[in-house]
Amino acid sequence: MSETSESEIHSVRFVHIVSGAGRLLPSASRWNSIELDFNLLPRTSNGYNSLPSRFSKSIDFNLRLSNKTYFKRCIYVSIFIVVFVPVLVLLMHFLTHKKEIGENSKDLRLALSQALLFFDAQKSGHLQQNSTINFRGNSGLNDGKDGNTNADLVGGFYDSGNNIKFSFSTAYTVTLLSWTVVEYKQKYADIGELDHVKDIIKWAVIICSNFSSLQIQAQIQPFCILR
Repeated sequence: MSETSESEIHSVRFVHIVSGAGRLLPSASRWNSIELDFNLLPRTSNGYNSLPSRFSKSIDFNLRLSNKTYFKRCIYVSIFIVVFVPVLVLLMHFLTHKKEIGENSKDLRLALSQALLFFDAQKSGHLQQNSTINFRGNSGLNDGKDGNTNADLVGGFYDSGNNIKFSFSTAYTVTLLSWTVVEYKQKYADIGELDHVKDIIKWAVIICSNFSSLQIQAQIQPFCILR
């Protein structure tokens, strides 16, 4: 008798049904499936929900929205948090990163010193003994003496990496450079570049003062072979 009952117990299989499934589903035990119905979705039109199930435990909460205003507010706040928080994190990341780059590269003293060195490297004529560009030597010592010009055009600045000197571009550049000294003279003095920039302006003024009022020297280009 006990052997028969034990074999029958082992042959029993538990099943359960889920609302809307329309078929029996296997279960590991009698109370394996717990169905929670919050009654938030509309009921189906079929009759499966009315079928009794001795193998399924159903819990019906019968939840209802008593105030839709608070529910809408909750939805709006949730959407706002989902959208605003990622945007805030991205802004903090990029703005902080941009600020760090600006702080590391905002060395105006170094930028100004390098800019003034460009003028030193482009000088023509008899260079000073204390020149900041050691590899440069005297050049263009016969400018204005060849041909019928017979003018003292030694000095000034070369336009670029060649041996051409332009009067108009030099005058315009030095005018702007002189205006910066007028506006920010104390700033130049604070970083120790006031005498340096004055020397650069003087170097350009000397050659411009040698030009004749009756003759315009727009371009000075000595004959030479570049190596």
